[in-house]
Amino acid sequence: MASNAIDTETTPLIPSPPKRVTPLPKIQLSLVCLIRLTEPICFLVVFPYINQMLLEVGAAKDPEAVGYAAGIVSSLHPVESIFSVTQLLTVFHWGTLSDRIGRKPVLIMGCLGSAVSGILFGFSTTFTALVITRSLNGLMNGNVAVLKSIMGEISDDTNQSKAFSFFPLCLNLGGLIAAFLGGTFAQPHKKFPRLVAALPIFKTYPYLLPNLLAAVFPITAALLAFLYLKETLPPPKVVTTSHDDDDSETTQTGQDGEEAEFKYSDLFSHKINSIMFSFGVLSLMGTAMGGLIPLYCFTPVPNGGLGFDATQIGNAMSARAVSTIVIQLGAFPYLQRRVGTLRLYRFLLILWIPAFLGLPLLNILARKGEHVGVWVGLVLTFACGSIANMAFVCNLLLVNEAAPSRRSLGAINGLSQAVSSGCRSVITSWVET
Repeated sequence: MASNAIDTETTPLIPSPPKRVTPLPKIQLSLVCLIRLTEPICFLVVFPYINQMLLEVGAAKDPEAVGYAAGIVSSLHPVESIFSVTQLLTVFHWGTLSDRIGRKPVLIMGCLGSAVSGILFGFSTTFTALVITRSLNGLMNGNVAVLKSIMGEISDDTNQSKAFSFFPLCLNLGGLIAAFLGGTFAQPHKKFPRLVAALPIFKTYPYLLPNLLAAVFPITAALLAFLYLKETLPPPKVVTTSHDDDDSETTQTGQDGEEAEFKYSDLFSHKINSIMFSFGVLSLMGTAMGGLIPLYCFTPVPNGGLGFDATQIGNAMSARAVSTIVIQLGAFPYLQRRVGTLRLYRFLLILWIPAFLGLPLLNILARKGEHVGVWVGLVLTFACGSIANMAFVCNLLLVNEAAPSRRSLGAINGLSQAVSSGCRSVITSWVET
């Protein structure tokens, strides 16, 4: 009876009002989204033409052998082996560096690294040069981990789901732009003969133009970040305690009393290990899907593919990007609020199964000459994959929530990106076969 009385007294008669949603800083959010947009543009611009480029530089003797070479040199969301391996070696260090010197300088270096490596890729005329320039791209760029940290620092629990939902939108919008640039401006001597007559360099290097156009985005982002991006890394607080007139002790603490330095062992708790393992599995599936689509589209119909040319591959990648943008534009924040991050995450992981099963069925339609049916099937397959792709946003939220402190966001996001890179490089060997 006493317990019931206490419960009655402590239960509020009027329910508390819903928590007020904190507005996101528009300028900072816009700059973060712009930098995120540059990543897929620079990574994906090569995919509409990479298979043809490999044939021309002698990396493969026929279309059936292109898959192995493409798996080594190309970059994509998902990226293949050489980019993934080199990023695996450095991305954690870029993240921890941003915990020390700040997010802003690391982002600027990453943007410039993407631009330079992309331009050098366009000048490459040998397989070795392609590998070296993609390696440089992976070594110099840890921006994804740093951007995740910034997004966690400019948002709170009332608006994080909305903030992080911009990431896949930027990713797919960047993929849309990359597909247009790569599919339209590769081999300009065939498509724009008057331009090439005035600028013969584009005939000597037929894949330079799309990479030059793609490089405009990270260079612009670096300039705007330098001018307008605010540093979000919380500064360590200095507390001085005096024991007497002669002795004093100075201690650095992080924001809200958190220690400025954290132990790296804190990043390997059971909760964080579980999140990292699931992200590794998700990266395997995402990489397999992303790597298979351009290769599957390029492979001749008799060999099990769709026999698309560079323009059609670009259109297919554009259709995938559009379906993802349309589906995720307003769906994720609503579903995350209604279902919860963890429950939604588990459901979305299961949706990858039908997304994979749809691809081999398209070859049956292609063999029958059902061109309209092939494109309808592609759109439906992409739609299913786009819904499943929201699992990446759920994982972003889970990773940031699991961070030991705000000053460890760079390290934990660097670790998650390293796990992703390692898994992507492993799955590439399977895609190649």
